[in-house]
Amino acid sequence: MEYLRVMRVGSWIGWIFSFCVGSILLSLPPLHHFIFVLFAFSLATASIFILNQYFDREEDQANRFKSSLPVASGKIAPRKALILSLILMVSCLALVVFIDTSLALMFLVYLAFGAAYSAPPFRLKTVPIVDFIISGVGGGFMPFLMGLELNGRLGTNISLILSGVVPLMLIHCGGHIIQAVGDYEIDRQMRVHTFVVKFGKKSGVIVAGLLFLSAGLLPLVYSVLGLLPYGRLLIFFILFPLSMPIIKCYTAVLKKPSSQNVTNLQKTATKYGVIGATVALCYMILVNIASI
Repeated sequence: MEYLRVMRVGSWIGWIFSFCVGSILLSLPPLHHFIFVLFAFSLATASIFILNQYFDREEDQANRFKSSLPVASGKIAPRKALILSLILMVSCLALVVFIDTSLALMFLVYLAFGAAYSAPPFRLKTVPIVDFIISGVGGGFMPFLMGLELNGRLGTNISLILSGVVPLMLIHCGGHIIQAVGDYEIDRQMRVHTFVVKFGKKSGVIVAGLLFLSAGLLPLVYSVLGLLPYGRLLIFFILFPLSMPIIKCYTAVLKKPSSQNVTNLQKTATKYGVIGATVALCYMILVNIASI
């Protein structure tokens, strides 16, 4: 059970969503191919999250919200966690090479970004501004491109690709900043120099809000510029009611950027985000089927 918990599947739903959007945005991939590559992507993502826990175990032990994580709590020895992470990395690469060698390079880059985020000597999570940008690249940009390459559609319909990948990156960047707001006290104590530690919690919450707002408005801008068909905007109006509870929790964080309010925001975003992601993916599938 602890070996499943250490993978923190619930924390990377957004990564899966980015991959799925890239996979079905322009066309539907063969189902069996999609399932195998999605499984390989899940192995890669799990390995990155385990690696993060390995290198962050001291900070996590001091964090009351993260101290129960398997590595921080000692339920899984750091050495075993590191070995598990490496096994998952090798397994995902072996599976990708077996299924589709054209994806191997992207998987390697994805794993490299994930490792550089937490592992020395890079430890990009400690470099202000770079910390949330690398999160946007690793959680939004790379999974989206991997999904596109699954269909061999990486070089087609650039405007539609940008309309999908840029909002995803912005959402992941904002989400990373909100997480850092929740970890502010511990990061400051442990001298982890994140964007939020350098510029303050209030500034972090404001910047995250601007990133979220930009992600929501960009599709409208793309449509006005003629880069995105107006028919594709229907999904944003469908999803808007689901964003209201999240906006309410964000407002509470803006007023009082405490760890508890951040946790409430994250729980609410996960709850309604799963529903919204399911609706959005179903909508894209139906659009693709209708266009066949």
